[in-house]
Amino acid sequence: MKFLAHGLAMLLLLLLIVVPVAAADDSRYSYLTVQSVEIHLDNHDAKVNVTYTIDDGVQILVHLLGMSDLREKVLEVVNFKGATIEEITMDHAVLTIPGVGLDYGRGTFWFPEHEFPVKIPSLVVASPQDRRAFQNTAVFPEGMGYFKA
Repeated sequence: MKFLAHGLAMLLLLLLIVVPVAAADDSRYSYLTVQSVEIHLDNHDAKVNVTYTIDDGVQILVHLLGMSDLREKVLEVVNFKGATIEEITMDHAVLTIPGVGLDYGRGTFWFPEHEFPVKIPSLVVASPQDRRAFQNTAVFPEGMGYFKA
């Protein structure tokens, strides 16, 4: 039992050393390196697909300690209030965001400007009528209007 406790303590110490050194990349958030975010708008709601990599040294910790911290990091990266995770793995997550589209009536909606805490290498926002793609950005600028499908 002591061996396991010492081993976990050493892994956590390694994590504390590795994460700050690797934090220089703009697309990094803690031990995650974001690769892409795709937001699919559907009336009031949105489905978000996030792809990322996890630092090699941390993957073992995630396997040993569970996905709760990874879930928290992914929610922080997308930065939407009320987001829930439907699916999460070691390299991607699928989230739903209820009520993210503002209803302007008569089947018209508005997805407002949105900021992320990191630069997203590939950001796609898609509605039933339009698709906008951005590279290396931390913001979806100006918002986007769309219609019910």
